[in-house]
Amino acid sequence: MRVHFFTKLALIALAAMLTFAYALYEKNKYYGVADTSSQELTLKKLPDFKTVDVANGNAVQSYDYLKGTRGLFVHIWGTWCAPCEKEMPEFLKYAQSVEGRGVKFLLVAVNDEEMKIKKFMSRFTLPKNVLVVIDRENKVMDSFGTLKVPETFLFDSTGKHINKFIGPQEWQQESYQTRLDFWLGAQNEQNYVDRKIETH
Repeated sequence: MRVHFFTKLALIALAAMLTFAYALYEKNKYYGVADTSSQELTLKKLPDFKTVDVANGNAVQSYDYLKGTRGLFVHIWGTWCAPCEKEMPEFLKYAQSVEGRGVKFLLVAVNDEEMKIKKFMSRFTLPKNVLVVIDRENKVMDSFGTLKVPETFLFDSTGKHINKFIGPQEWQQESYQTRLDFWLGAQNEQNYVDRKIETH
C-alpha cells in the first residue's frame, strides 16, 4: 500500500515537471530572447514575399513597398503575443518620429486573424509610413529564418539587411533616433562591417 502511494506521488511529480518543462519550451519558442550579441547577421537581403493589407485586402509585395524609401523596417508580430502588444505603442511612436526621414514600416502579423488585428490596431492612429499586413500563407517567418516574435529587421533602400532586433525593444530610447542615420548610411562606409544583432 505504501509503495503504491509513493509510486502515485512520483508519477504526479513527474507529470508536473513535464508540464512545466513544456510550458517553458513554448514560452521560449515565441518570446525567448537569447544572448546573440556576438552573432553576425545571416539574412543578407530582404526576402521577396507577398502579404495582404489588413485595411483593404490588397496584395502587398515586399519589394514594391520598399521602392522610393531610404529604409524599411519589417516587424513580425501577432495579436496573440503579449510582448508584441506591449511594444506596439512605442513602436508606432518611433515610426511617426522618423516619418520625415524616408523610412517605412511594414508590420507583418503572423499566425493571426484579420478581425483580431483590426480590433487591436483600431486603438491607434497609424502614421502614414506604416502599413499593417497579414501573412495569410504563414511563410514570412520561414523566409526570415525566425521562430520567435516580436522580431524587427531593418533594410536599406536596396533591400540589404542592415540590422536585426530580437524581442521587444524600448523604441523611445534616444539611441534608436541617433543610430538610424548611421545604420542606413552603413552601406556607404569604406570599411563597412556587418552590423551585430540588437537584443534586449
